[in-house]
Amino acid sequence: MKKVLVLANSLAGAALLTLVLSTATLLYLMFSSDDGDARREAFFGSLMFESREVADGSTSVTVGVENPLPLVVLFLVLAAMLTGIQLTYRALKQYRQQLLDERGQA
Repeated sequence: MKKVLVLANSLAGAALLTLVLSTATLLYLMFSSDDGDARREAFFGSLMFESREVADGSTSVTVGVENPLPLVVLFLVLAAMLTGIQLTYRALKQYRQQLLDERGQA
């Protein structure tokens, strides 16, 4: 049951981190573009921001995901890292408790 909880926590954390990083990247693209027509891509072409002036003088803005593969890879890497960190923490915590138990018995 604890391993399922570790996996669920890792997946939730990876999803949250992927969303935060994607949002931050899109915000950076929006506010770093020059005036006028601009098309910018980030994160290996997965996220895009396009702005162009329309005939009536207004600005048309398009934001989206063009290639989801880098986002999926980021999610999987983050999930693996978070799982590894949690499992390492639990193993070290058990090892510490074992050492404390042995010290108390001596």
